[in-house]
Amino acid sequence: MPAKQTKVGTILDPDTFFYTIPLELPNQRLTREILGKHFPMPKGRRAHMGIDAEYKSFKNGLVSVSVKLPDNSENILFLHVGLTELDIACTCGMPDRKLCYHAYMGLYSLTWHHYLDFDRYYWPGFTADEKVKDKFLTTEVTKNWISVKSKAKYGNIFKSTIGFEDIEKFPLVKPAMVTTIPTGGQQAISYCLTYNVGSHSNLHLPVLMPCLGVTNKHNDEVVSFKQFNRRDKPVVGVIYSINQQQLNEISIQQFDIAKRHYGLTGEGKKQEAAKAKHEMLNLWERAIPLLLNEKYNYRYYTYWLKYLKDKPRKADIRNCRYSLEKPALSFILKFHQDHFSFVAVVTVNGKPLKFKFKPHLFVFDDATELCYLMPSVQDDDFLMWVLSNNKRLTVLREHLNEFHDTFLAKVSSSYPVAFIDLKSQKAVPYNFEMISNEIT
Repeated sequence: MPAKQTKVGTILDPDTFFYTIPLELPNQRLTREILGKHFPMPKGRRAHMGIDAEYKSFKNGLVSVSVKLPDNSENILFLHVGLTELDIACTCGMPDRKLCYHAYMGLYSLTWHHYLDFDRYYWPGFTADEKVKDKFLTTEVTKNWISVKSKAKYGNIFKSTIGFEDIEKFPLVKPAMVTTIPTGGQQAISYCLTYNVGSHSNLHLPVLMPCLGVTNKHNDEVVSFKQFNRRDKPVVGVIYSINQQQLNEISIQQFDIAKRHYGLTGEGKKQEAAKAKHEMLNLWERAIPLLLNEKYNYRYYTYWLKYLKDKPRKADIRNCRYSLEKPALSFILKFHQDHFSFVAVVTVNGKPLKFKFKPHLFVFDDATELCYLMPSVQDDDFLMWVLSNNKRLTVLREHLNEFHDTFLAKVSSSYPVAFIDLKSQKAVPYNFEMISNEIT
């Protein structure tokens, strides 16, 4: 491979030789198979034993790794990660202008899973300048690994030529016109919207659960919850109305979907997620008009799906009022001199909703205490993704053109996007040409 010139701003001599190895996309992955194409692979397991490779630093865009050989000799590798290539320098100078033994052994040791993804060290526009890196990123160095993450207050940061983390999950088609759910049905008894929040493994889709309870003397609230109604453990001794039978059937279908989705792991869960959410959303659209006629509606925070076996814990029960209004999703882009922030806004009839957390499919407004069902799975998934990183995305000023071409042009064609005007501090419709002229 040809030599690559030392990157501007690095801590090495400008004449330092870098050997280049191509990386696999996505994730800028180096495998032992690729590594073996650039150095005569020593035969036998013993040839690779006794190698001690330790991470030392991540400065000026270079990952430093100490490599100690069985003869106690030590060299330092300097790794620079590009979009499609890994550039390697060694303190031995690689006099033959080929990948040296130290670099091969060090990289072989680092790829102990038979591969290593270098995308974690790819932060174009951030790492060449230590001040910029320290402002936006958090770096933790140990001998076994180096962690480089965006600081929480900047949320999900845009990487040039890569985009945002996990954005490939969202093809973003223009949402269909929102229609109001028709009302109808008769009164029914106590029902709980059961849900939890977060990104942990016990997260499940929201399920409607009928519950047998005892009301207070004024008959205006349930004060004691006795038993969930389930297919395998039905509430007996109750005569269900037609309305109640419809809600119970919806509940059974929802529980089956949530249990099926909850039991999956890895790729199986990802493939099932979209189908399960679409099925669940359709069932909630059928249920909410019936629930509006109910006197006793509650929402119940569950830590695990298994919490739906017997009865709800009263400490985790809250009143629940449903609305037929559908929330609208929009976004705000704001300029902060050296970077842009991008945040989501959820409104009903033009008024922003206020909420600290969000489960799948619903938004609970803190101001009105109303529960709103999201209009589509796409809106729900995209909103939850934006909220998942401290409720914002961050883009460097110098990446505006690429951010527009690879992300914002598509988003703004599907959703309203407002820009906070620098002079008036008022929100105006997003216009790429206007913004470009204003910040230059």
